[in-house]
Amino acid sequence: MAKIILHHQGAYQLYETIADGPVYVSALTFEQLKKAVMVHGGQAALANLPDSLERAHRTGCSSMDGATLKECISTNRAGHNETTLPEAEFIARWLTLPPHDSEGSQ
Repeated sequence: MAKIILHHQGAYQLYETIADGPVYVSALTFEQLKKAVMVHGGQAALANLPDSLERAHRTGCSSMDGATLKECISTNRAGHNETTLPEAEFIARWLTLPPHDSEGSQ
């Protein structure tokens, strides 16, 4: 699967490693993430979710090579005209839930 899970302070995002950018226009709650994983990867991806979440909660990124969130998004092309966004801007834009959405997230 060319998508990894990003995590930051209870917010999640699927990240497309081929296109080097977020899949969704805003951060996901845990419940939204489960649905997205099922849509993108089916039952097999859902079965692997606990291991992926353990890595994402530990480092900010579910990459199996132990990469951190910063490392996973360091080559992002999420800015205007596919420019690389700094980590703080990426997090603010795609990995931050509005205050009312963060309740009940893992």
